[in-house]
Amino acid sequence: MTVMIRKMFLLCMCLALAACARSSTSRRAEEASGPAFKSSLAVLLENRAELALTPEQVDRFEKMDFTLHEKNIVLQHELEALRAQQKKGNRPWHGGYMGGGQHDLHGGKGGSTSAPPEAERERLQRRERLEQIGSTLRQMQDNDSEAYVQAEKLLTDAQKPRARELFSREREKLLEQLEAIHFQIRKGDY
Repeated sequence: MTVMIRKMFLLCMCLALAACARSSTSRRAEEASGPAFKSSLAVLLENRAELALTPEQVDRFEKMDFTLHEKNIVLQHELEALRAQQKKGNRPWHGGYMGGGQHDLHGGKGGSTSAPPEAERERLQRRERLEQIGSTLRQMQDNDSEAYVQAEKLLTDAQKPRARELFSREREKLLEQLEAIHFQIRKGDY
C-alpha cells in the first residue's frame, strides 16, 4: 500500500513539475515575442460591455488605439530587437576554472578572478541593452498614459472609476517588468 502511495506521489510531483516548466517556458516565449504591454485603450475596448461604452466612444477609442499603435510600433520593434540581442548575448563570464592543481584559500581551483577585456565589454553592452529596454518601455508607457488621459476625457463620471481600475491593473504588469529590469541592473546580473 505504501509503495503505491509513493508511486502516486512521485507521479503527481513529476506532473506538477512538468506543468510548471511548461508554463514558465511559454511565459518567457510570450514575453520575448509578444507586445510589451496591452494599451490602456485596448483594455477599455476589451471591457466595453462592462464599462457600457457607447458606439461613439468605441469608435473614438478604436481610432485613438490605432494612432497609439502607430506611435509605438517603432518602439515595439526596437524593444523586440533589444530583447533578441539580450537573449543572444546573455552569456556572462563567471570566472576561470582551471582543472587540476590545489584548491585556493576560498575553495576554488585558482585561476583568474577578473574578466578578460572582451568579457567586460560584453557585460557593459548587456547592461546598456537592459537600460535601453527599460527606457523604451518607459517611452511606450508615456505614450500610453497620454492616450489614456485623452480617452478619460470622453468617459462619463460613472465609467471613470472602473476604467481607472482596469488601467491601473494593466499598468502594474508593466511596472513589474520595469522593476525586474532595475533589479537585474542593481544586482549586476546582466
